[in-house]
Amino acid sequence: MLRNISGTNMDYETFKAEFDQVPQLKNIVDSFNDQGVVLKTKEKPEATRSDKSATSLDKSASRAAGKTLKQPG
Repeated sequence: MLRNISGTNMDYETFKAEFDQVPQLKNIVDSFNDQGVVLKTKEKPEATRSDKSATSLDKSASRAAGKTLKQPG
């Protein structure tokens, strides 16, 4: 996310230093480790959702992407 916004590449140590220095980050970051950042949200992460709508949504998106890619341009 930071790379997309500011062009900054951050590793764990850099993010940890920024997290410790910028109090506003504590308001939006639930947890982080060397694999990534989990933002605070009211919704459950997709991996823990029990509904099957994500699966059908994925299929619909794949079909739509396939049709879009086949259009002559």
